[in-house]
Amino acid sequence: MYHMKQAFLANFQKLGEKEFGGVLLRGHARIARPVSHKRAMHLVMRSSHAKATNSFLRIERAKRIEKLIFKQAKEFGVRVYRYANSGNHLHLLILPRSRLAFNQFVKTISGLIARITLCSERGSAKAVQFWDARPYTKILEWGREFINVGKYILQNKLEAIGFIVYRPRKAKSTA
Repeated sequence: MYHMKQAFLANFQKLGEKEFGGVLLRGHARIARPVSHKRAMHLVMRSSHAKATNSFLRIERAKRIEKLIFKQAKEFGVRVYRYANSGNHLHLLILPRSRLAFNQFVKTISGLIARITLCSERGSAKAVQFWDARPYTKILEWGREFINVGKYILQNKLEAIGFIVYRPRKAKSTA
């Protein structure tokens, strides 16, 4: 029994014990998203439609999106440690109180942000797939990893507002 449990855990680790979504899902079978209510999570949501006039950084839209995220976080019991709007994608460092809270939070903000950006009313759906992929999440360890992701999100925010010069990052390998 012990060996079987170890083998199962090893397979689960390979499939993504901590990371899920985004480009990681391409070519893989569907598995459950790992969610933690004890460790913080890095959440990234990206849309190719959020460019030029539809950018998340347009002044009125940026304010509405930020207000929406913090309002929904409070409503669903999700603590937001850091938030960065980068124009075509959003970074959040969060701690949900439960899997249900996380799911409701992401479902609500993803739908409402798409409506805000595309200027569509409730019930008048557009025939557009707004988000590029399912949201990317990574469960973080407290300490160094949490601090580094917090700094990364802050760097994204400062680059987006033009306070510091954008520095390209190395592409993450999905092997």
